[in-house]
Amino acid sequence: MFIWDYKTKNFRPKNEKQWQWFLIRKINYGDFKGLKKEVVRKYFPKIKEKLDPGKRKMLEIYFGF
Repeated sequence: MFIWDYKTKNFRPKNEKQWQWFLIRKINYGDFKGLKKEVVRKYFPKIKEKLDPGKRKMLEIYFGF
């Protein structure tokens, strides 16, 4: 999948807000490559309301929330 809006290949978040933006963007666009389970699990409660409903449900089942 080609993602046109931002180049995140070499971007690494440095604070809480950047992590949340980064994860929301990658998950909503279906770009799961490079995401670590521990990081997504840590931020999931904070970002779940901003996720696509289908992807949110998939992650809830995957993490057992």
